[in-house]
Amino acid sequence: NKLDKREMAAETLNGEPSWSPVQSLPQAELTPSGLLVLDVNDGEVEVFRQDSVELRSVSEQPLPNPGMGGSWVDRNLNLMVTLTTHRIVLANAKTKWFLHHSNIERVSLAGGMSLFKSPKITIHTFALGDLQFCFRSSNANKDRDQFLKLLQKSLDRKAWEAKQRMDQKKKTSDTIAARKVGVDAILTKNALRHKEAAKLTSDAFDGDADTLLREATELMAIIQKYVSTLENSGESKSDQAQDQINHMMSNMGMTSALSRKAYQGDDFYDTLARQVSDFLRNRLTSVGGVMALTDVYCLFNRARGSNLISPDDLLAASTLLSTLNLGMSLRSFPSGVQVIQLDAFSDAKMADTLLQKAIKEGPLTSLQISRELKIPSLLAQEQLLAAERMGHLCRDVTLESTRFYPNRFKEFCSNATITKS
Repeated sequence: NKLDKREMAAETLNGEPSWSPVQSLPQAELTPSGLLVLDVNDGEVEVFRQDSVELRSVSEQPLPNPGMGGSWVDRNLNLMVTLTTHRIVLANAKTKWFLHHSNIERVSLAGGMSLFKSPKITIHTFALGDLQFCFRSSNANKDRDQFLKLLQKSLDRKAWEAKQRMDQKKKTSDTIAARKVGVDAILTKNALRHKEAAKLTSDAFDGDADTLLREATELMAIIQKYVSTLENSGESKSDQAQDQINHMMSNMGMTSALSRKAYQGDDFYDTLARQVSDFLRNRLTSVGGVMALTDVYCLFNRARGSNLISPDDLLAASTLLSTLNLGMSLRSFPSGVQVIQLDAFSDAKMADTLLQKAIKEGPLTSLQISRELKIPSLLAQEQLLAAERMGHLCRDVTLESTRFYPNRFKEFCSNATITKS
């Protein structure tokens, strides 16, 4: 009961001007849909996610006030914690904050030894004192142990230093090659690069899983460069070689190691809908604001590289786009064709555009509109039919093709005179 009263008091204070442990952390950058922006150039990957986590500051003194004023609250309730290879991210309904792994001195277990104590992890930081993570999910002990195991691995691997290691290796190679001139310098630089790639591949695949993950960023760079070189040279690759490259790229090209089981309830479709929104935002603008769902499926899965989604998953996520107010929504045409379109897209505006084009250029065909708007022919046909239903166009169906003309029947009717016999 005392704990419940303290939690209620903390919630009450959090609603007023006050500062708490998360307010003392830097805010994380978010995508337009509200997802965490990962530093993919530095090889950052999500590895764990859990809700119903409480953050406490167990230091004697309050943490530094970020200029919010009010009273100090030593805890934040009901947070979502996401662990990446570089940082711990804490989120409520509106904001995300993060604690970088480089600021962590060590971690230790706390609590969970009896039925009356929640499982906890104490994180000893260099700048913020001791922070405690209290797990209150249904499988709190299991979640706490999994989080601690993955956090300890991330701290041991120090993935955030991978870019520095790559830059240092490149600097060493450039220094050696700089001692030579002309063709000799070029040959020496290429020889060093091939030697480093061979050593990296041997160390990564002959070692344990930790070594492989630690070197994954550099391996990805080598694979991508190899593929680019083959494409630019125009050399033909056998199907077996191409399959091996695709396999390596798909296994190592993902930015999230979270499986579908790591999400609770509908969180998977919520996150997937936000990912689709971020992926399509600029692409929809460049193609007139509409894209067929089949095209979205192909492009989105190709961009993911791994952790491919099923058509049913994409359809379920697409239905949430409008609910989440992500600026786009799923739409079905009378023919059954399903598309994702921007909310700013207007059927009336598109119909008026097609009408002006028909007046200026003559009869329109779906193939012509497909080329000009850079959309599939089937979708172009649907746009023309929608303009017809709105009374802007009329069609003439022949054996050759279906052509759409400006609808002048209203004009003819207004100019017509009725005579009585």
